[in-house]
Amino acid sequence: MPTIDIGGLTAELPVDWNCQGMLTLTLPSNDKRVKPNVILTKEFLPQPLELTDYFAKIKESIQKRGIQDLKISNERDLVVSGVKGKMMICQWDVAQMAKMMGNQKGQDLSHIQPGQIVKQVQVTLLKGQMAINMTASFPADQFDTYYKPFQEFLKSMKIA
Repeated sequence: MPTIDIGGLTAELPVDWNCQGMLTLTLPSNDKRVKPNVILTKEFLPQPLELTDYFAKIKESIQKRGIQDLKISNERDLVVSGVKGKMMICQWDVAQMAKMMGNQKGQDLSHIQPGQIVKQVQVTLLKGQMAINMTASFPADQFDTYYKPFQEFLKSMKIA
């Protein structure tokens, strides 16, 4: 019987269950306004896709968010635990995103000031029909501080 272990929460899974879903990890921050995080999702695709095609869909969905100052950089291939993947880094001003989100959801996000730049690392891994996506969001001015432990996290992953 398979077992899941998520930071001290352990459970036995019936053999015919698939483990897929989302996990949010938060990194320590001295700034009360900043919550660096990694969102990890695992899903099984309904049909096989090539990595380049799947990643193109992920990239397109990010671009279609409508963030005016979105900049994509450092797109490259990578391998994590023997699984091929793609990675890109993008950035934008949080105020632009907040303005867009506030307009869409009717929220007042006027407390978010322009100039707070977020850098986000998007990692996509594809093993057969199992897709693993990680979105790591860090303040741009502290990117190197958070990116190094994220790289160590990637190196520590074991994908069965």
